Amino acid sequence: MKLAKYVKFREEQFGGVLFETRSEQVFTLNPTAAAVVRAIEDGDGEGDIVGRLLDDFNDHDGVVACEAAAFIVALKERGLVEE
Repeated sequence: MKLAKYVKFREEQFGGVLFETRSEQVFTLNPTAAAVVRAIEDGDGEGDIVGRLLDDFNDHDGVVACEAAAFIVALKERGLVEE
């Protein structure tokens, strides 16, 4: 999985910003969402990303992993990521 060619990501102190250059939409990301996008930039697959967040955020009850999976679905639905 990777960001679509018209999508740019920038990390910020609060998390990050995702910029879709075709429609000039800007999405503000919290730290968890920014971690998902960083993992996508690293070339991780969906399963790897969820596993990475389980470790990074000490997500013992699976809440972060569930939110991350839903966020990935939303990114796909908006065409912001490609397989």
